[in-house]
Amino acid sequence: MWIMKPSNAAQGKGIFIINKLQQIKKWSTGRFARDQQTYVVSRYIENPLLIGGKKFDLRIYVLITSFRPLRMYLGDGFARFCNVKYSSDVGEIDNPFMHLTNVSIQKHNEDYNYNHGGKWNVQNLRLYLE
Repeated sequence: MWIMKPSNAAQGKGIFIINKLQQIKKWSTGRFARDQQTYVVSRYIENPLLIGGKKFDLRIYVLITSFRPLRMYLGDGFARFCNVKYSSDVGEIDNPFMHLTNVSIQKHNEDYNYNHGGKWNVQNLRLYLE
């Protein structure tokens, strides 16, 4: 599987997954040709690390004050979770609640928890992993 992400979008907008590279040719002659949108295509991790059967990602804040020499400061961060348990079933390829951790998408799921927003702070994630 492959994930397609618009290079200049945010909040999960325009992201989709394909299971055959040939689908890019069919897709590129449709809306893409009209919009002239650029995309990043990358291999989709089909067997990701799951917590509670759900996908998550990490949002870590880093301040870079110099490139030569490289000087950076690691800030705080959090893990964002999907609301639906992960499946690699091709029939679920279009389920954003299973594949995309963006809060802007997950908040529309009936199981979304507004108290914690589907997030853990890094310390809680570390405790769980240990």
